[in-house]
Amino acid sequence: MINGYVGGVIYDVMAQHGVLGNRANVLRDIYVPRWKAGGLTAAVVQVSDWSSINAYFAEFSRAEGEITYCTTRADYDNRPEGSFGIFFSLEGHGPFAGDLEALYTLSELGVGTFTFSHNRQNLLCTGSNEPMEGGFSYLGKEMLRELQNVPMMIDLVHMSRASFWDALRYYDGDLFVSHSNADALCPHPRNLTDDQIRAVAERNGVIGLNTFRGYVSKDPLRSTLSDLLDHAMYMCDLVGPEHLSIGADYCESPVDMLIPILDWVDPEGAHGIKGRARELYTHGPDGIEDASSLDRLAAGLAERGLNQAEVDLICGESYLRMLERARPSS
Repeated sequence: MINGYVGGVIYDVMAQHGVLGNRANVLRDIYVPRWKAGGLTAAVVQVSDWSSINAYFAEFSRAEGEITYCTTRADYDNRPEGSFGIFFSLEGHGPFAGDLEALYTLSELGVGTFTFSHNRQNLLCTGSNEPMEGGFSYLGKEMLRELQNVPMMIDLVHMSRASFWDALRYYDGDLFVSHSNADALCPHPRNLTDDQIRAVAERNGVIGLNTFRGYVSKDPLRSTLSDLLDHAMYMCDLVGPEHLSIGADYCESPVDMLIPILDWVDPEGAHGIKGRARELYTHGPDGIEDASSLDRLAAGLAERGLNQAEVDLICGESYLRMLERARPSS
């Protein structure tokens, strides 16, 4: 089982690596055991600058084989028995925004995905939580065009709907939306409309099911595993399991680290997030509260009537097929 979006961990990693002389093994000692307990065999972690990339590579070197850095499907398939696979996704709206040549260096290092937004306006595009629809800037369009030449997937998560449709106009490759649910079941700018879900599927893309409670249920404090399964089955009926994956956005890091970030993405409280980090993000929906319970998602999909091949698609195979198209193992 592969989780296509592990966001908050990087803040804990960077905090511990920031202590002078600390030779931290944050992934191996804290997070990988939790992930394995939930049935995960690999995860996609977010990096945003050279410091975060450096910290992760340092951890891989000290993991004594318990973690395998994966850049292709073959790396994942051929990792040592019991070794946990880690893939990189770049949140490229920070220091790398507009650095077209850095894309080639990052690709050589094995970064598999480029993400354009984190809910707010940036140099590249308008995020989902802005009061205006906006779209891609000229700079963002340049990066979209350059990414046609680089073996990376693009992740359209966190962006406004105008930005989403701009991306489809200026980019011809497969599309990834790492962690979003169905707007029809839980209306929110972070979720996808039926037209967006179909558009991703028509472009051979994949959408990751998101465990963040604010995007699972209209009443987030009462969201449950059953509600998340409703999203899965709704999108399965719409486009098929080959276009779904897991994008379990759990708090992971200590919540105090993430409170300012959640307030930042919703500065006026227009989307029900500001000031609610503790109640919304400390744990996931009832029945699937954290990464150690992700195996319940696979069991729930089977209980809803999916066969083993369809469950396998959602639990990792769809992501691996998309990665293989973007970064062929050969």
